[in-house]
Amino acid sequence: MTIQVDSNNHEDDGKLTESKILKILTRIGLQLDIPIDPSDAQTTDQSELNRDPLGQLIRSALQAGIILSEIRIESAIEAIGTVQERHPVVLALADGTFVILEKIQGRKIESAMIAARVEAKTIKSRVLTRLLHQNPVPRILVAKKQFECESISAATTHQHHGHHPPHPTPLRRFLGLLNLERRDVWLVVLFAFVSGILALATPLAIESLVNVVSWGTQLQPLFVLGAMLLTCLGIAGVLKLLQTIVVELIQRRQFVRIVSDLSHRFPRANLASLQEEYPRELANRVFDIMTIQKATAVLLLDGVSIVLTTMLGMTLLAFYHPFLLGFDIVLLISMLSITWVLGRGGIRTSIEESIAKYRVAHWLQDVIAQPSIFKISGGERLAIQRADQLTAQYIKARQRQFRVVIRQVGFAIALQVVASTSVLALGGWLVIQGSLTLGQLVASELIITVVVGAFAKAGKSLEKFYDLMAGVDKVGHLIDVQVDRRMELGRLSDGPAEVRWGDLLFQSATHQSQIHRTNIVPGSRVAIVGDDVAGRTNLAKTLAGLTRPSSGIVQIAGLDSAEAAASGEGRLVAYAGGNDIFHGTIRENIDLGRSGISYQCVREATEVVGLSDSIIQLTDGLQTKLQTGGHPLSPIDVTGLIFARAIVTQPKLVIVDRLLDELGAKMRDNVWQALTKVDAPWTLIVVTDRPDIAALCQVQIDVKNTSP
Repeated sequence: MTIQVDSNNHEDDGKLTESKILKILTRIGLQLDIPIDPSDAQTTDQSELNRDPLGQLIRSALQAGIILSEIRIESAIEAIGTVQERHPVVLALADGTFVILEKIQGRKIESAMIAARVEAKTIKSRVLTRLLHQNPVPRILVAKKQFECESISAATTHQHHGHHPPHPTPLRRFLGLLNLERRDVWLVVLFAFVSGILALATPLAIESLVNVVSWGTQLQPLFVLGAMLLTCLGIAGVLKLLQTIVVELIQRRQFVRIVSDLSHRFPRANLASLQEEYPRELANRVFDIMTIQKATAVLLLDGVSIVLTTMLGMTLLAFYHPFLLGFDIVLLISMLSITWVLGRGGIRTSIEESIAKYRVAHWLQDVIAQPSIFKISGGERLAIQRADQLTAQYIKARQRQFRVVIRQVGFAIALQVVASTSVLALGGWLVIQGSLTLGQLVASELIITVVVGAFAKAGKSLEKFYDLMAGVDKVGHLIDVQVDRRMELGRLSDGPAEVRWGDLLFQSATHQSQIHRTNIVPGSRVAIVGDDVAGRTNLAKTLAGLTRPSSGIVQIAGLDSAEAAASGEGRLVAYAGGNDIFHGTIRENIDLGRSGISYQCVREATEVVGLSDSIIQLTDGLQTKLQTGGHPLSPIDVTGLIFARAIVTQPKLVIVDRLLDELGAKMRDNVWQALTKVDAPWTLIVVTDRPDIAALCQVQIDVKNTSP
């Protein structure tokens, strides 16, 4: 079939309207199990749509929790592979028609064509090839969930009424994680089931061989049995190989899903929920993704095979004799007892061991990151003592966990010995009684040896399961990090932002600050002074959207300060405070990957703050890699970089939290001239301890200490 659309039927002559955006998002949301709110589909002014017709679709999708990434796909095979990964593909044709590739149905692709109306289509790969090579070439977008692992977070796995839902159990999280890969997991189970059936060829062949040999010395049955066994075991081997490939794909997707989820979650993390955590140390839990990957592979490859082999082997034994059926029941109860009864406390002790492990890592991280304390201030003894204490705590936690594992391994080995001996004795008696053939006895002994032997070997692998549960628990706590919702700001009014707040109250365990209502005129230069240092800093961070007052509201350009700061990509609110430099190039630390910031914009921003002379001396210039903290730049140059980052987007409000106080006279003059130039498009709020800097501002707001 071909896809042709009458352009006269297009709404708004193919323009991307709110109605069409809503239709596109609705179809994508159905495939990704994401509900779409009509308010998510909003268009901005026509000039922005003319610059990038798909820009508003991408932003609206992000508002709905969907990531639309533009990629290049040159063949139908690539597109089909992407859809098979459960990522819908959107083709934006030149005539304004959108084709959404939704599902693979055999050799065809279930799709939706969206123009004036929505039409369901089934297209073949050759038709898709023609679509991909149209002239002009269509733009292609791939859709995926913004938070890939939302289904296993505390917010969605529990019904709750408070602000802090209880954490799901590690097992529940893991089952939820496997559910995301349910199609491939069932494929692994299917391969294991067929492979298990084919593996029964060995005991059956041995049974037949014993019977044949007991009848005589004919060679033809021997060759037939050998060929049949070779075929069955060969097919079983191929299936095991396919299992390994599928499990490898699951492992890769687990890593991609979790890292993708966290990469979208961390930038939007609710800072209030992280007050009792050290974020950098918390992020160390990411390393447990590798534990989850490896343990999942063991569980899906060995665990599933053991379970299915046990079920099939016991079923075969049950057909041999009723006594062997009773033996099956006793054996099954014993195996379950070893797994569940003797395994009580295994998950809990494994989590405790993991907690102790991360405490050791956290302490060593502090030691190496703070040489002023542990190298030159005599803190080496404390570093060693605390490390010894934490190591001892880890050893104790490890011992408690190992007790659970060793008792399971011990009883599993004992079960192997008892079961093999019992089936031999029981089977021998049944052969003597004439109720069982010699071949069936040999086959029964072989089956029990394989089943119980595999279970005994898996006893040590139970430790992998406990490690898996601990890893899922640690990564799950990262996925539970609360995020702030971002909103589409739409078109902002021209000129600097108006800032206002009511009576504000900041409370902590040791301090209380009260700030009276204020209205700051757009374009003003305001200094925040006073003896309440904590209150001034809290006010600056509230304006920047980094915290919230205990009571009261702060508004920027008529919007809540937290929403204004988080949603504007630095184009509405810019904050200069602290030493926030990450491992990346100078340019990346300034433009932060934000769209619309060219190399020229970055260079001009460094010039106006007086940083360009230092950058010129670096071999790679703006492409120089900085370490976390700013090396090889000097502390003064790092401060200049933070100012360049703040003004490069030409924001409508700039907040400076005491950074000007740290600069030398020359750079301070350069920065001040850049911040207060006549055509500056922002309102400027400066928190300062220096009276000379405050005197340069038009307005001074005095924040007094009201704590008792």
